[in-house]
Amino acid sequence: MIISHDRQTLLIGVPKNGSQTARAVLGQIGVDLVGEMGRHPTVPEAIRLAEARFPDELIAPTAIYAFWRDPFERFCSAVEFHKRCLPNSFIQLFPERFVGIQPHKKWFESDAAAIAQDLRTVIDSIPPLDILATLTPPYVPGVSIPVREGKPSFYRQQSEWLDHSSVIVLPFADYVVGLREVAYQFGYTEALAEIPQINAREGPLPMLSMSEAEFVQACYWGDFVL
Repeated sequence: MIISHDRQTLLIGVPKNGSQTARAVLGQIGVDLVGEMGRHPTVPEAIRLAEARFPDELIAPTAIYAFWRDPFERFCSAVEFHKRCLPNSFIQLFPERFVGIQPHKKWFESDAAAIAQDLRTVIDSIPPLDILATLTPPYVPGVSIPVREGKPSFYRQQSEWLDHSSVIVLPFADYVVGLREVAYQFGYTEALAEIPQINAREGPLPMLSMSEAEFVQACYWGDFVL
């Protein structure tokens, strides 16, 4: 997602794993590749984007980093962010629940209080597993399930970005320490100042029951084996 100016270090941004914060910090001394695709590129995609940006240079990073987050926590964080900032996405997913309710004026809304109360009430009433069942059916061995069109990237498995032999996986639980390590590899010569928390949650994460957790595990099986 962000490649160093000397093309030797690459950070792959996994959605809901601090990727926007990393862009804000590392984008000051690196090259941000996200805007080229409009989404978070995988390792091969990021290399191709970098090669297109620097056509006369060999792009072969000696270090590729990415953060891994506990799949349960990441799913709950995705639901909290989705409900807070993307109201019209729910109208697209569950049109029958929003009959007679006007869509919000913007697709992305950073101010949760700006969303009309009738729209907010329906959004808040949608259980997390209803969202997951609509977007990510449980894994069945030997069965390939096509990705639903328009599925937000933050509900995709982390394995789509991390399942690469060259990736150095850093724990999201130690995000600040890990980001400082990556920044040093990018060429920061001074200690980072306070790291911003972009898109950080504004309220408590949803709580999952045992049966709900089992369903999440079935949907994100690839993330638990990383």
